[in-house]
Amino acid sequence: MADESQLQIDEYTLVEKPALDLFEKLGYNYIDGKKLKKEPQQFFLLDILKRKIQEINPWLDEVGLNKAVREITVVQAASLVEANELLYYKLVNYTSFKQDLGFGKKSQTVKFIDFDEPEKNEFTVVNQFYVKNNDFTIIPDLVVFVNGIPLAVLECKSPNLQEPIDEAISQLFGYREKNEQFFYPNQLLVALARYRATYASTFSPAKYFLEWKKPYPLNERDLAVFIGKEGQELPAQDILLYSLFSKENFLDILRSYIVFETENNGVNKKLCRYNQYIASNKILERMAEGKGGVIWHTQGSGKSLTMTYTALKIRRIEKVPGTSLENPCILIVTDRNDLDSQISGTFKNCSFPNPVPVESVEQLKEELKTPIGKTLFTTIQKFTSKNGETYPELSRSENIIVFADEAHRSQYGKAAGKENSSSLGWALNMRTAIPNALFIGFTGTPIDKNDKSTRREFGDYIDRYLPKQSIADGATVQIKYQARLPKVHILGSELDVAFDSEFADYTDLEQETIKEKAGKYKTIAEDEDRIRVICKDILEHYTTAVRPEGFKAQIVTPSRDAAVTYKRILDELGAPESEIIISSSPKDDPHAEIRKYYRTKAQQRQIIKKFRKPFDEDNKLAFLIVCDMLLTGFDAPIEQVMYLDKPLREHNLMQAVARVNRPYTENKTYGLIIDYCGISKRLKEALDIFNEGDIAGYLEHLMDDVPKAEQAANKVKRFFKDVPTTYDSAEYVDRCVLDVLSAEDTRIRFERAFKEFVALVNNIIPNPEANRFRQDVYLYGRIYNAMRTNYSIKAPSVLEAVPKAKALIHEYLESNGITVFHDPVSIYSSEFNDIVNKKTSAKAKASLIQHKVRTTISNLFNTNPIYYTSLREKLEKLIAEHEQELTSTTDFLADLDRIKAELDVDVVARKHGMSREEFAVFQMVRAAYIQLQAGAEKASVHLTEEDEKKLAGVSLSLFSALNGLAVIDWRQKPEQQKIMLKTIKRELYKIDFDIETAERESHNILNLARNLL
Repeated sequence: MADESQLQIDEYTLVEKPALDLFEKLGYNYIDGKKLKKEPQQFFLLDILKRKIQEINPWLDEVGLNKAVREITVVQAASLVEANELLYYKLVNYTSFKQDLGFGKKSQTVKFIDFDEPEKNEFTVVNQFYVKNNDFTIIPDLVVFVNGIPLAVLECKSPNLQEPIDEAISQLFGYREKNEQFFYPNQLLVALARYRATYASTFSPAKYFLEWKKPYPLNERDLAVFIGKEGQELPAQDILLYSLFSKENFLDILRSYIVFETENNGVNKKLCRYNQYIASNKILERMAEGKGGVIWHTQGSGKSLTMTYTALKIRRIEKVPGTSLENPCILIVTDRNDLDSQISGTFKNCSFPNPVPVESVEQLKEELKTPIGKTLFTTIQKFTSKNGETYPELSRSENIIVFADEAHRSQYGKAAGKENSSSLGWALNMRTAIPNALFIGFTGTPIDKNDKSTRREFGDYIDRYLPKQSIADGATVQIKYQARLPKVHILGSELDVAFDSEFADYTDLEQETIKEKAGKYKTIAEDEDRIRVICKDILEHYTTAVRPEGFKAQIVTPSRDAAVTYKRILDELGAPESEIIISSSPKDDPHAEIRKYYRTKAQQRQIIKKFRKPFDEDNKLAFLIVCDMLLTGFDAPIEQVMYLDKPLREHNLMQAVARVNRPYTENKTYGLIIDYCGISKRLKEALDIFNEGDIAGYLEHLMDDVPKAEQAANKVKRFFKDVPTTYDSAEYVDRCVLDVLSAEDTRIRFERAFKEFVALVNNIIPNPEANRFRQDVYLYGRIYNAMRTNYSIKAPSVLEAVPKAKALIHEYLESNGITVFHDPVSIYSSEFNDIVNKKTSAKAKASLIQHKVRTTISNLFNTNPIYYTSLREKLEKLIAEHEQELTSTTDFLADLDRIKAELDVDVVARKHGMSREEFAVFQMVRAAYIQLQAGAEKASVHLTEEDEKKLAGVSLSLFSALNGLAVIDWRQKPEQQKIMLKTIKRELYKIDFDIETAERESHNILNLARNLL
C-alpha cells in the first residue's frame, strides 16, 4: 500500500484543492474549516443564515426572523428520513406564519432560498468542517452551504487508493451514522477521487451512487476553457462538480429534481440521473422555441421519472421561460392502461401535486374545458371517434402541454386501420381536440427509419439516451439472447403472417386465410406435449443458471389457455412456485379451468409485489406466467430471464425484452431472453427497422460471451507468462502470488482481469461451451484465493458476484484437498498453521505470516492502541531490515513467529495479573504517565517497581469503576458519560496528573472504553 502520509498529500493536492478551486470559479465563497469560529455542535452557518433570511424577506421583524431561523434549524421528527423530508419541503415550498405588515396579522410566505434569482443567495464551501455531538466528532472534507444551510457533503480520496470511491462512500455513511442531525437538511452526497466522481441523494445505498458523464449547459470543450484547462481532458470530478454545483444547476436540482417516492410502505429519496436532468431542461428549451419533439431514452433508464421531474419543474416555476405558458395544464397520454397506471402511480408516489386520472371520455372533455394548472392522466384511446366522425374540439387554449408516452407508431394512424393515414387516427383526434397544445413525445424505443409520422406529429429528437450509454452508466444491463429447443419453434415462414396483428389492410379473402393459419398456429402453440418439453427445459435452465444467483423469471405464453397449461405442467413437475397473471374475459366458458386463475387488480398487485421481493422463508415465488400483461411498463429488477414463447414484433418486441434489463445486485450483469418460438428472425427485423447507431449494444447473443471470455482468459494468463510451469501446482501458485503479485497495484490489476474473466464464464454456465474454460477457472481461481489469503485482503471477494463460477472453483479446490475458508481465518487457529505448513518455501511462509500479522494488528488496534502501536513499529522494523537483506528469510521467519506469539494479548495480560481489558487501560495510563514525567524536553523516564505497582493499582481501580458505570446504552447517554469522565479524572489525580493532562487523557480512556465495554 502507498505510504499513508503520501496518500493524504495526494488527497489534498489531486482532489480537495482542485475541487475548492473549481468552487471558487463557480462563485462560491471559501471558508477554511480550521479557522471557522462556531460552536462545535453547530452545523448551520448561523450568521449567514440570519442575514440571508432577512435580505430575502425584508418585511420580517426580529421576532419573525428568529422564528424563521428556528423553523429551519430545529426539527421535530421521528426519524432522519422524516426530518429530511420535512426540511426539504420547507426549502422548496417555503413556509408561512403570521405577521402584521400594517393590515392586521396575516399569513406571510417565508423563503429560505431564492430559487428564481440565484445571485440573491450566498453560496459557501467549507473544507475540513468539524461537527461534534455527544459521542463523535466528524470532519467531512467539503460541505456546501446555500444561505448558511448545509445541503451537500463531499468526501475526497486519493485516486491512488485501491477503491477510493468505495472508501469515500463508506466514510460518508459513517458520518451519517455518527451524526444524524447534521444530515437533516442534506440533499446531496458526493464521493470524489479526481478521475472518478459519484453522487447520490442523502439515503441512497452505495450501488446508487452515480457518475455525471456530460457537462451541462456548457459542453466539455467550453467547460475546459471556463475553468482554465483549455485543450486538456477534464477529470470526472470537474464535470460532476460543474454540472451539480454551478449556482443555477444546484438550485434547479434542489427545487425540481429530488422526489420522495413511497414504495413498499417506505420512503425512498430519489435524485435525477444526468441524462434525466439534461433531457428535462432540453424540453423546456424546445418549448421556448414554440416547438415539440421526442425524448428517446432507452427502456429501463427512468423515463417515467424524467416526465415527473419535468412536470414538477413546470409546476414549481409556474411560468415556462421564453413562452406564454403559465401554470399550464399538463396532459399525460399513454397507449395502454397498464402504462397509464404505472406513470400516474409514479407521480402519486412522488407526492406530485393533485394528479387527476381521467376515467372516461366525458371526464376528459369536462377537465379540458378549464385546463389551468391541472395535471391529467389518460390513455390515447379516449380520443376515439366513430368512423367518419370528426372528434370535437375541447379547448383552444395554448396553455396545454401534452406528454405522450411510447410516442411511436401506436400514437397515430393505426386506430382507423390505415397505418399511413393519421387523418382518422387517435393523434389527429387529439390535435383536433386541443389544436394549440404543445406536444412532447417520450419513447423507450427509437423512431424507426421509415417512420415519418412520429417526426411529423411530434417533431425531431430533443434528446437521445442510447442503450450503449445506458449500459455503460449502469442505468440498465445488457440484454442477451439465446434460442433453445429449436424443434419446438413454431414460427415457420408459412405461419409468420399469422402474427401480423394489423390485418386491416388485407382483403376479406386474405383475412380468412390469416384466420385459418392462425388456427393452425394456435393448435401447434398450445400443444400440451410441446409445452411439457419446454417446461422441462425451463426447469433445467432455471435451477442451474438462474435460481443459484437469486433471480426470478417471466414466462411469456402465446395465449391465455397456454398460460394455464404452462402452470399446470410446471406444478406437475414440482417446479418452484409460479403465478399466472392474465386478463379475464366474459367470453370464457363458466366452467373453464382458466377461470380459477382470474385475479382482481388488488390480488394481481399483491402477486407482483411478492415477485419483486427477494426469496425468503415466506416468499418462494420464482415465475410469473403471462400472456399480454406485464410486457410493457413493468419493472422488477429481480427478473433476469424472460422465457419467451410468444411471437412479438418491432416496438412491442423491443419493449417486452427490456423487462429484463433493470439493474439489481452486482451479480446481475445481464438480462436474458430464452427463445422457444423462433423469434430470431423477428428480432433481426425489429432491430433492422432502426438506425444501427441507435440500437448498438441493445441485444447480444449469449454465445457472444465465448470469444470475449477467451480474450479475458488470455489477459489473465499474461500476468504469469514469466513463471515457469515446471513447478508442481502448489509451488507454481506460490511463485505467482509472491513473485508476480507482490505489488499492490499488480494485485489490483489482476483482480480486475480475473473478475472480468469469471463474470463472462459465469454468464456462459451451464452451457457446455463453459467447459473449455474449466481448467483456467480452476487455476486462476486458486491463485486468486491464495492471493487473498496471503495478503490478508479484507475487501469482498469478486467471486461473491459470480455464484456459479464460485461454486465451480470451490468444488475443484476442495476436491483437491485445498480448504476454502468462507470467513477470515484467525492467526491463532490450527487452520492458519495448516495453511502456513502447506507453503512450499520459507519465503512463502514469511510472506503469509507477515501480512496476517499486519492485518491482525490493524483489526485489534482500537482495543489496545498503546500495545499494538509498539508491536506494529517492531513489525515494520523487521520488514524493513529483511527488505534491505540485513536478515535472512529464515531469521525473518523466526522473528515473525515471535511477534505472532506476542499478538495474543491475553497471555501478556496474564503475566501482569490482568484481563485483556484491564491491561489495555493499564497500557494507556502508563503511557500517559511516562509522557507526563518526560515533560516537554522528552527526557528519558525509568519506572521503578513501586511506580509500576502504583500505576497497575490505579488502572485496575479505574477499569472496575468504569465497568460498574457501563450501564445499558451508556454510549447514547451523555449524562452517564460525564459521570465516567469525572471518575477517570479522579483516579488520574491520584498519580499526580495535572488538570489539563487529566482532562485530555480522560477522553482518550473513555474512547478506549467504547471498544472494551
